[in-house]
Amino acid sequence: MEMPKSKYFAIIAVAGFVIAFIEPIILLLLGDDLGGAFWPMAIRTLELTLYLRENRSLVFALTIILTLTALVYNRSENPVSIMLATFSVGLVFGLLVVFKLLDMAYMRGAFVLLPTLYGFLILILSFKIYGIPKNILKSNKKRFSIICNYILVIFAIFLITPGLQAISGLAPHPPEIDLPSSNYSIELTRYEYPMPEEVQKIRGEIEGDIDFSIYLAQPEVDSNKEIPLAIILHGFANPGYSSYTDWVETLASRGISVAYIQYPSDVWPDGHDTYVLHEEDGMSNHPFHVPRTVAIYSALEYLEELIDGKVNTDFLLVGGHSLGAGYSFIVLDWALEKGWGSDSLVVDLEAPYARPVQEDLQVDLSLIPENFVAHVAVSEDDMSVSDCFGVHHQQLLGPKALLLEIPSDRHGFPRLVASHYLQATETHDTLADWGFYRRVVSQGDWLFSMANNDTYNADLAFGTLQNNDDARYMGEWSDGKSVKQIDIYDNAINSSQFKYCSTWTGP
Repeated sequence: MEMPKSKYFAIIAVAGFVIAFIEPIILLLLGDDLGGAFWPMAIRTLELTLYLRENRSLVFALTIILTLTALVYNRSENPVSIMLATFSVGLVFGLLVVFKLLDMAYMRGAFVLLPTLYGFLILILSFKIYGIPKNILKSNKKRFSIICNYILVIFAIFLITPGLQAISGLAPHPPEIDLPSSNYSIELTRYEYPMPEEVQKIRGEIEGDIDFSIYLAQPEVDSNKEIPLAIILHGFANPGYSSYTDWVETLASRGISVAYIQYPSDVWPDGHDTYVLHEEDGMSNHPFHVPRTVAIYSALEYLEELIDGKVNTDFLLVGGHSLGAGYSFIVLDWALEKGWGSDSLVVDLEAPYARPVQEDLQVDLSLIPENFVAHVAVSEDDMSVSDCFGVHHQQLLGPKALLLEIPSDRHGFPRLVASHYLQATETHDTLADWGFYRRVVSQGDWLFSMANNDTYNADLAFGTLQNNDDARYMGEWSDGKSVKQIDIYDNAINSSQFKYCSTWTGP
């Protein structure tokens, strides 16, 4: 069989490159935005990188064996084999570009093993296509092929080198943390709440398969114990309970009855296509706030019926992630007006987005009790929302509220990168344990102890929730280097780090 010409190899490689983008292209044509089009690939990339992380020794051994085999049995004389290898090179380059786009938008350098694997694949494929690189000065006939071979090999080494220490197991590893074991087993029940008609008729398709419900996680506590209540809200277009299972179960295991409320974020009210977005002072003028709030109110009223007589609502935690953190103020206002949280209250806003600007959706904080803990957590590498929302939320919550900036530390492997998704179950790692779940445990212990007049344990838990060295400490890498500590601010807007937020008005 005659060997195809070089131009055909270029076409085959380009075809492989394009194939890598077929799924997002199709989703874009079907009406998804860029985020939605690339989201399935982002999830698969996350799953693959976590698999590589857990099995790096096996992957490293296989890549070394395959690379050595390709060196011994290098260039194929079969044109079909060479064309397949060329197509694969294009495909790997396409997948690498997808990875880099996702890394810029979401992962922020957290994963190094996937580019390393891609580098090994390119190296192996280059040997199959061109063989071992030859001396370019001694050959004039196939100089272009030799140059291409060198480019592929050099680029492969460029990809492999940053992750070589990690994949070989030689990089320092992050500190493990032994979180307190669960105090109570949990019973989880789902209750679909009535969706108001005016909201139902303007729902979009993104969440079309969701039967909006309240997931109620009840701890199996002795009948003589008081059970506080926690209400958790999810981020934009991510109502699935699975993304927040670890948050809910961590709280519930401390003796807290946790209501995870799904609300529709994909709604299209009148004016959605004519308003001009304005973000200021932690608020935004989205018209979507109104129907979402109507749905949240319906869920809260249904929750009130579900928990009647089963929990002590005088002891309350209200928390949320991203958009849900902004809507935590809606929940807080409703709950305080009902008399909930009148004894002890925790507010936990994680990677928060805007609260509503509408006048009738403002929060009245005059009923906040003396026993009050508030944490507003932002992540160093959050590429989805501005820290300024959290800064203004802290200012609104008053002098007892703390703003915590969770740091990124790329010293060892796995890298500790604080992204917008630190709180999601899918990205639950060592950094999340230190920077988030450790705090969740203390919040639950404090609230449960307060509800049951256990002043000793309440004081212990309260001490870990303040601006002190223990709260900032993040452990040490295996080589003895300290992990970057959490920065905690009593009044972030007046700090040099966040002073710009006083005049920030959105993107």
